[in-house]
Amino acid sequence: MSAAIASLLGSVYIPLATAEGFALEEVIVTARKREESLQETPVAVTALDSEALRDAGVRNLADLNQVVPNIEVSSGNGNSGVASIYIRGVGQRNSGANIDSGVGIYIDGIYAGRPDGALLDLNDIQSVQVLRGPQGTLFGKNTTGGALVFSSNKPVEEFEGSVGVRVGNYDRLDGEFVFNVPITDQLFTRVSGVAVSRDGYIDNIYDGESYNEEDRQSLIWQTRWLATDDLVLDLNVNWAETDQTARPMKCVPVPELTGWQSTLFDSLALVPATGQTYDDFCQESADAGGGDPRKLISDLGGTYKAKNQGASLTAEWDISDNLSLKSITGWRYTEGSQDDELDHTGTPFLHRTNHVHPFSAPAETDQYSQEFQLTGSAFDDRLQYVAGVFWFSEETTGRKTVSYIGPYDPAISGLFFVNSTATQWDAKNEAVAVFSQVEWEFNDSWRLTAGLRYTDEDREVERTRYNIDPETLDANGGSVISVGGGLFSVERPSFEYNPNFGFDFNDYTRGKVSNDDISPMASLQYLIEGGGWIDSGSTYLTYSQGFLSGGLSEGPTGDLEEYKPEEVESVELGFKLDLLDRRLRVNGAIFNADYTNRQLTTIVIDPNTQRPSGATINAKETVIRGIELETTWLATENLMFNFNITVNDGDIKEFNDTQLTLADPGSELAPGCERSNLTLVQVDSCPKDRSDENLPRLPEETYMLAAQYTLDTSFGLFIPRLQGSWKFDIEYCFEASSCEHGGWLEDEQFELSGRVTWISRSERWVGAIYGTNLTDEDYIVGGTALTDATGVGSHAYNPPRMYGAEIKYHF
Repeated sequence: MSAAIASLLGSVYIPLATAEGFALEEVIVTARKREESLQETPVAVTALDSEALRDAGVRNLADLNQVVPNIEVSSGNGNSGVASIYIRGVGQRNSGANIDSGVGIYIDGIYAGRPDGALLDLNDIQSVQVLRGPQGTLFGKNTTGGALVFSSNKPVEEFEGSVGVRVGNYDRLDGEFVFNVPITDQLFTRVSGVAVSRDGYIDNIYDGESYNEEDRQSLIWQTRWLATDDLVLDLNVNWAETDQTARPMKCVPVPELTGWQSTLFDSLALVPATGQTYDDFCQESADAGGGDPRKLISDLGGTYKAKNQGASLTAEWDISDNLSLKSITGWRYTEGSQDDELDHTGTPFLHRTNHVHPFSAPAETDQYSQEFQLTGSAFDDRLQYVAGVFWFSEETTGRKTVSYIGPYDPAISGLFFVNSTATQWDAKNEAVAVFSQVEWEFNDSWRLTAGLRYTDEDREVERTRYNIDPETLDANGGSVISVGGGLFSVERPSFEYNPNFGFDFNDYTRGKVSNDDISPMASLQYLIEGGGWIDSGSTYLTYSQGFLSGGLSEGPTGDLEEYKPEEVESVELGFKLDLLDRRLRVNGAIFNADYTNRQLTTIVIDPNTQRPSGATINAKETVIRGIELETTWLATENLMFNFNITVNDGDIKEFNDTQLTLADPGSELAPGCERSNLTLVQVDSCPKDRSDENLPRLPEETYMLAAQYTLDTSFGLFIPRLQGSWKFDIEYCFEASSCEHGGWLEDEQFELSGRVTWISRSERWVGAIYGTNLTDEDYIVGGTALTDATGVGSHAYNPPRMYGAEIKYHF
């Protein structure tokens, strides 16, 4: 029973630690590509093992949002189920093949380049490590915010396994299993799988269906071969699939704003065909269900699908007692597709799909990588070093997205209206890097670490656009003539709309960018020996740089325009202390990160289609400062407390954008602006200074308090746990007007969760009852704000109260 007590007394934030008597034990992490004590690692890192993840109710990557400081994880991005992760206010909203996130995800050493399917279900996981701050030297590009490192349990020499099931409200039914089988004394295999199923909690009044369900499955097969006493080979083959309904959002009227696009299409199509304006449709959706945030109207509804396959081979060779070589070879295939409703109403105003139209198709990405790491020590272990090379190749093909407004019939002057285009994005990305990091121990108290990484990268993007073939619009084969702007003259009364109309080639554009970067780091560390009120600990001062790939994105002209690499310089002062006879652990960091060419999202309008889309541009100068504190206190032999706090301050110092607004034809054009005539309306395109806006997804303050008690009885261990999480002032705005409006600033997110875990006397049975969002709070967790174009936006809300029970048998 002592082993079970030890694992469950490991805190949520220091879960690899155990309680031995009244002391927290050492936590081992691999944040610097080698095993070392957390308390002696000059990096802000949170480590959680499998028992602590389960004990805190963390079964999915999105659940880290409540328990890890300064991470913001959403189980959706827009309408899709794409993983959206921010660390210290750095991440990425766009999820296309032409853009990367500032947070790197590593699964058993393999970088996951695409976000589709990255919302991992944590089954048979050995540990999760969240590294905060730039990790450019050792982890490379696309870690300007930090990195998530997932390690699975490896095959072992004993026959073992487990089977488990979880049930809950909204018809939740999850299952998982692990089987570990030794084949010989040197060859072991391990298979694990998980299936997640839950009904949706968003009620769509339009079709009577529930949305934002969960339907995911995954399998991992591993084989470990102890080839010699010094050589270990690990083969990992994995598969995962997601096929679930999308996350439609609640339409939000903004009466004080008039969208140029909605004004145009109100006149062209909506009012002639329906007698209602776009604002009217939005108000109907907002009022649906008496204003209930999870009852809405969506004519598209939508689906999100992802498929992942992967294989990796890791070889570790202990060349000598002081030198080892590791090779990590990986392949990862990702297929992703989604439906996006950008109008959030019961009328087909702004739809985008990879499923509904037969011309549309998913994106398919093949990724290959190879890394060699040489790790060693010298001079009686006073010198520790790691050096390596990294190669990465990624190609994305096939994604055809069909965007459309309409159909509306009859539109203005009795014409038929449907405005639709199709776009295919293909992308290639090649990168190579060399890196090294060295630590020198001057004496028992002082250590100096220095590192350097050089990265060279090429990125190529191809865009092919298609327009409607008018000859395919009439299902009866009648003559259809385009008169421009989505309007068509059709033969009446025989005309019958063909929703599976065809497309003709329009244009092809190709662009290529090349970037290189040098990412250095240096850290000075002081180790505190036991004595007085401090039992042990360390302090450190770290300087580091990071690099996020540049690329190509659509510009206001509709052409591909280059955005620059994002670069960051960070200074971090940290401390890690064990106090009160090692019963209290207090770890903290104060950081300042200066970003050059921070990659942020704006909205551009294609002048050929008059349709908005997200684009990536650079904010020349941005600063993020913050304080993080993590504490674990074993108050008694059975009672444990966790308390975490973060305080952040983000400042956009220079961010020049372009804003499109409805023009007043009688007004004089402002300096620097351009005016476009879109037949029935005029639109001004003007320079916009967006400096001093709130940074997206950066909470100003976060707090977490958890209490856990261990009760030993004749029926086994009972471990009740209560946890509260607070986040204040989080910005989800998108373009200039929505950020100025303030309607996408969530002032408070509160989550209260509870759990009672039971472990049998034999330790073979583990069960729990659980509840999340126990107070059934409603708060914003995202949204789409196209207020300049449409005069309205949308909100996505958190899940309602969830509860259930789970049971697992170990053998």
